[in-house]
Amino acid sequence: MGESKLFSVFMVIFYAILLFLVIVNKNMLAMYMMAIGMLLEAIVNAFGVFKK
Repeated sequence: MGESKLFSVFMVIFYAILLFLVIVNKNMLAMYMMAIGMLLEAIVNAFGVFKK
């Protein structure tokens, strides 16, 4: 997963937006974003494992 710099930058921005949503008390939207982010990371990681 650490091979893609573009994906890593995207996830940092994604989680920064997620943190902002928690700060402004948009917790349900933040939960959806957290689930999507975790799923994306798992999919990218799975592709990396099975690609080798």
